Amino acid sequence: MAPVYADHPFPLIQTPVFAAKQDPHAKVDSFDRAASEMANAHNLMIRGLNSIYLQAPHITAPDVKPFCRYIAAFTNLIHVHHHGEETHFFPEVERLSGVEGIMETNVHQHGVFKKGLHDLEDYINGVLADKQEYDGKRVVQMIDVFGRSLVEHLRDEIPTLQRLREVDGEGRKMAESIERIMGEEGESSMKALGMPGMLWCFANLDIHFEDDIWLDWPAAPGPVKFLYRNVFWWVYTDLRKFGSVDRNGKLRALYAVPKSE
Repeated sequence: MAPVYADHPFPLIQTPVFAAKQDPHAKVDSFDRAASEMANAHNLMIRGLNSIYLQAPHITAPDVKPFCRYIAAFTNLIHVHHHGEETHFFPEVERLSGVEGIMETNVHQHGVFKKGLHDLEDYINGVLADKQEYDGKRVVQMIDVFGRSLVEHLRDEIPTLQRLREVDGEGRKMAESIERIMGEEGESSMKALGMPGMLWCFANLDIHFEDDIWLDWPAAPGPVKFLYRNVFWWVYTDLRKFGSVDRNGKLRALYAVPKSE
């Protein structure tokens, strides 16, 4: 029987850096690198979403609340990521480009799936508070409402970042700054997530994605990565056991899905 991985049903995003490696004439610039950083962050969200979608119908009574906390960590990550974009990253992009509303389409997309995400969040909180009965089929149905729109948004943002080179004016201020401001937003988001949220991210970060070119991603200090993979991994077991990857960042069979599925 084949094991089940979190690489479906929602498809992962190819990074511009990897795409460029397939073309001997392609040149990678700061916009491609920034878009690839964003694609990697979005891919761990998509793997997390896939892991929830595929495991939800198979969760048994002892795992209901741990799994709901895992889902809650996912919804919180989406909120933190998009709050960081709307309050820091997007305004900085607009300022540097000099084009008012240049990221407005992306902000609008946040609103498209917002209600569906909140509905899932409210339901999960109800289960955790013993006000709702857990129903895995209901979780899947709720994701069906917003999942496609969420993943479409995560995908659309990548070429949007690449196209920013078209409005980079004299002095190339955006080319010089986009990776920096993305790093600042990422650092702020990591602090907002805290240890449990960051452990959730490591549990869905496939560093072997795209022929191992992301082995060193993210650009966090080595000791920090060591702590999450060798210390916190054993502390937050209820979060990481539902994750997409093992402690070494390698895609693994999902915990709750029977291999016959």
